[in-house]
Amino acid sequence: MKTFITSLFSLIILISTLAAQQQMQNPGFEQWEDVEVGTDEPKHWSSIKTSDDPGLNGFAPVVWGRSTDAHSGNYSLSLFNFYVALINDVATGMITNGRVHANLNTDSSYVFTDVNNKQWHGVLTDRPDSIAGWFKCNPAIGDFGTVKFLLHTGEAHIPGYLNNSIAEANYELPTQEVTQWTRFLAPFIYTSSSNPEYFLAVITSGNGTDALEGSTALFDDFEFIYNGNSVNELSENHFEVIVKNQQLIFLIGDNNKQLYELRLVDINGQTVLKSQITSGENSTVNIGELPMGLYIVIANNSQKAFTRKVIIN
Repeated sequence: MKTFITSLFSLIILISTLAAQQQMQNPGFEQWEDVEVGTDEPKHWSSIKTSDDPGLNGFAPVVWGRSTDAHSGNYSLSLFNFYVALINDVATGMITNGRVHANLNTDSSYVFTDVNNKQWHGVLTDRPDSIAGWFKCNPAIGDFGTVKFLLHTGEAHIPGYLNNSIAEANYELPTQEVTQWTRFLAPFIYTSSSNPEYFLAVITSGNGTDALEGSTALFDDFEFIYNGNSVNELSENHFEVIVKNQQLIFLIGDNNKQLYELRLVDINGQTVLKSQITSGENSTVNIGELPMGLYIVIANNSQKAFTRKVIIN
């Protein structure tokens, strides 16, 4: 009886903990609202047509939509790159939970957290391990969609002002067409022991200002992942990284022969190397062309993720 009561108490604590963990609003893009731009936006998300420059909003193209091709529920988010003759450039399909700062020079545009207006910011004071979600994509040759989440305090811009950064998670969609709903998982790389106040998300169908016309992507069911919630996290004891003779040698310590996406990220958050490795096998990647310094190794598939720091010298 005592064992039963102890187990029941533990279960109640677990359920209460999971219920208290923070999640974003409208993560499955089921709720849409009329924002008087001609096309509904997903609630708690915003587009380039609701930027901070009303004078440009009327000229901005529609690069998002509501799709009935959903992973779950009724709807998903559709993003698509669109050529704009006015600026002789491609507008990237993009949505954010913050607000867009618009500029005719796309290199001067960014998204930001407006801490003074709850319409343009997402509150998050927990420290999730990863961000997960589902996607389909059909990129133009040489293009790819992206998912970027920044946890921060105070003000923040993407790209740009990151002084208040607590953690980042980045995922690049494949460069080839994906026709089945596919789960992604991107771990947060923490650079501070503090708790965040906000999260800033940017989701695209193309590679930022280098996006190509015609790329499309669907997104659905985003979720913050916490330790022990919905995803198996590999401990460091299951993963080995060795730097030797201008090579990185990897071994994931299970024999299930699972395929992992491998990324090497520099201290600026830029992916400098991508590869694939298989668990249970030694894998080697050449790093002879990389500058010396600190890097983050990220390896993940749809069920497991881990990160390690390495120094190349």
